[in-house]
Order: sequence, then structure tokens, then C-alpha cells
Amino acid sequence: MFANKTVYCLNSAAVGDLIASAPILKHAIQTYHTKTDYRVGIYPDFKELFPFVPNDKFIDVLAHYDKDYSVRYLNIPSKGDNVCKLTPSRMKLTHYACIGLMAKILSDFELEYVPLEPIDISRYNFDFSNSVVIITTYRDKQRTILPEELKKIAEYVYSKGLTPVYVGKTGAMSIWKNNLAISDFEYPGFGLDLRDNTSFRELATIMSKTKAIVGIDGGPIHLAFTTKTPIVCGFTTIRPELRIPYRGIAKTIPIVPEILCNFCESDWNLNFWNFAECPRKMEIAECVTTMTAKKFIAALESLKIF
Repeated sequence: MFANKTVYCLNSAAVGDLIASAPILKHAIQTYHTKTDYRVGIYPDFKELFPFVPNDKFIDVLAHYDKDYSVRYLNIPSKGDNVCKLTPSRMKLTHYACIGLMAKILSDFELEYVPLEPIDISRYNFDFSNSVVIITTYRDKQRTILPEELKKIAEYVYSKGLTPVYVGKTGAMSIWKNNLAISDFEYPGFGLDLRDNTSFRELATIMSKTKAIVGIDGGPIHLAFTTKTPIVCGFTTIRPELRIPYRGIAKTIPIVPEILCNFCESDWNLNFWNFAECPRKMEIAECVTTMTAKKFIAALESLKIF
């Protein structure tokens, strides 16, 4: 049973964690709150990821909650504040959100990511139906595709008559402190550069119209998972089966390392989470160097989009 008044505290600034929590929150609202009250505590930057929540139900994640409300946390609070532990090593991201928000695990079918409502993207004056989205930014050093490999992928896409569309956000959102999204990729002089030039809903709309999406495990890929567009995604530190959500007939092709130390975050049971450096102390992690353009191009070819 749920309390008559419940706050779902989405105490995370990680886009992937939040998007993964959306189907659970939607299920809870539709199942338990037809006659009971609820609020959704969230950082204001992320409201548009939850199109099914009325605006008057949102409150700031850092607000002092009415004592009449029971509070359910997306991430486990530590020492009484919103510092959180990230996903346990061997658990799906959606299952982790289930435990925090509902205290039970839903079926994978029920955990399909919630699509964002399409938005007008005419301001770009571009037909995205003949393009491939390439995600160029990353937050964690060990979850990236090297810029020279991204350029090779873009060159191949362009040579096949499709337009590479470069996306991602650099810098920090208003609530981030040290977790800055960065990019080593430089615009190669062809394709459409939309880095730092889209909202969540605009990017999701663009992704839904393109032939394919290429990227690495991170926030923008989780946004891509809300669409039905084919995805080619690299996974370095975390096993793809713990990240890829149910997408119906939509295709997701994982690119994975072929090394002994792959999936360290999933398999090594290490008590660290920021991935500021490789646990083997490599300047460029070996798992990152395995994310070669050749593998991504082969996956794109298998989609028969050219």
C-alpha cells in the first residue's frame, strides 16, 4: 500500500537515471494515485523528461517536504542528504529505480522508456530523415569514443550520402558541480553541428526522425532509447544488458570491449563511481581504445540504412 500523500524524490542529476525512472513513476501514478495525492521532487532542468506529470505536481528536489508526505527516493540518501549511491553493479538501471520508487520490480515490458512529446524543430530548417545522429560528448572519461574514431564514422556516413548530425551538451547544467559534460571532438567541416543547441525534447524529436543514432553509454543514449530509431551504442564499463531497456521491435546494437578487464563497473565490485580515472591507471583506458570506427561502421551497415 502507498501513503495517501507521497513524494517521489528523483534525487539525481544523471539523465540516464532519470529517464530510466520515468516508466516506474508513470506506473505508480496511474496505479496508486487515482485517489491519493503525490508530488515529484526534481531539479527543474529535468521536468521535460516527465511529460505525463502535471506541472503543479512538481516540487524542487531540495525543498523541505511537508511532513504529511511519505518520501520515496530514486537514489539512496546518504547521511541524510541527497548525496547518492549509483546503480548497484549487477542490477538493471530500471530495476534499481523500481526498488527506490515502488519497492518492487516491474516486468521489462512495463519498463519500456517513456517517449517525450515531439516538439517543433522547424527552427533548424533541416530534413533529418536523411541523417545519422552522432553523439560527441561524454561525462565520464571511461565512457567515450575517441574523437578520431568519431570523425571516421562521420566521414563514412557522409560518403554514403547521409548527413552526420553532431549532438551533445558541453559544460554543466545549473545543478551540476564537478560532473561536466565535455567533448574532444572538433567539427570536421561537414554535416550539421547541433552541440549545445538542443533541449531534451528537441533532441528526442530529432533522434526520432533520423535513420540511426551512434554514441556511447550515457545520458544522450538514454534519451535515444525513448525513440524507435535504431541505435549503435558502445559499452565500456557497464554490461549492455544492464543498460539497454525494452524497446519493442526497435533495434539496439551494442559495441563492447574484447578485453579481460571489460565491464569493470559491473563485474569488479569496486567501491568507486566517478570514473575520473581507469582502475588500471591507464591514461586512455583500453576499453575506450576498443571503441573503433570500424566496429560502429559494420553495425551501421548491418542496419541497411545506406
